[in-house]
Amino acid sequence: MQSRMDEFKSFVSKHNKIRDEVRSGTRTWQNVYEEWVLFGENDPQWEKYLTVEANNVVSQNGNNLSINMDSVKNIVSYIKKINPDDLNKTLNTIQKVIQIAQTVGGNRGTVAPIVSSAYNDWWD
Repeated sequence: MQSRMDEFKSFVSKHNKIRDEVRSGTRTWQNVYEEWVLFGENDPQWEKYLTVEANNVVSQNGNNLSINMDSVKNIVSYIKKINPDDLNKTLNTIQKVIQIAQTVGGNRGTVAPIVSSAYNDWWD
């Protein structure tokens, strides 16, 4: 038998937009729970919080991945915070490090002569 709290958790999972309001500080969990107990889960006030489907299943190479819409929102908000100038500077720095490593690594295969002279060819 499912407890009252488990029923509330499943209700909230169907109405994901309630979480957004609690996280933004518009409502509290206590307030939402009390209204849910008083009015029930079929009250028209909950329709605006109803989400179509919280999880979408995507097939990729035969593997099923569960993509949560909250995760997608978090990723998009993180990408919006990225400063393009800082990203460009970081990529330029990485490119310079790679060029230096290639330059240093490219000289390993050749042995530089100790004394270079125009007469070295004459003795060969």
